[in-house]
Amino acid sequence: MPSYEAARKADDAGTGYAAALAGDTRPGEWDCEAYGPEGRGAGALCFFAEPGTRRCESPRRCQQVMTAERQRVFGRIQELAAAGDPAGVELARAFTSTRQLLGGDQ
Repeated sequence: MPSYEAARKADDAGTGYAAALAGDTRPGEWDCEAYGPEGRGAGALCFFAEPGTRRCESPRRCQQVMTAERQRVFGRIQELAAAGDPAGVELARAFTSTRQLLGGDQ
């Protein structure tokens, strides 16, 4: 699985994270990794799209995009904690793994 930065660099070639964000908006037949089945029932089909629409073209792409986003958010939390930011420190205590973010442990 590529890192968030690797996925972002792939965007320059039009094949990575941004390609999914700019891509298909069909509802699809799967639950977004971030929102899960409850989100789908409420019309939240994609973490990166407007309600009722989807940007990821497949469940696999959803997983890739959300894994990269979890890594990005986790890295930012770690940076803030290392800098002594009080909110970052608290978040680092609460979230010790990328799997705990954005619906990762559903």
